[in-house]
Amino acid sequence: MNTTLDTTNWAQFPLTVNGVNFISKVDTTGSMYKQIKVLPAGIFDSMNKGAILEIIGDPSEMTYDELVMELERINEGASQAVIELA
Repeated sequence: MNTTLDTTNWAQFPLTVNGVNFISKVDTTGSMYKQIKVLPAGIFDSMNKGAILEIIGDPSEMTYDELVMELERINEGASQAVIELA
């Protein structure tokens, strides 16, 4: 997780990819949140699942440590959204 971001008050969108639970967190004061809120039901969830599979591969085939390392890599430099293990 990006240790410089305080995501305590961010909106949380739980999702499961191949049996692994994640939480997509989005800054409610950022422009991305406004766009997400107007998406039809299920679209943001599908986008997150697709991104996880495309960027890190099948999470069910990875160890916990591998998942943490990959999530740190993809969240590096994030300012409005992150994906974390649930």
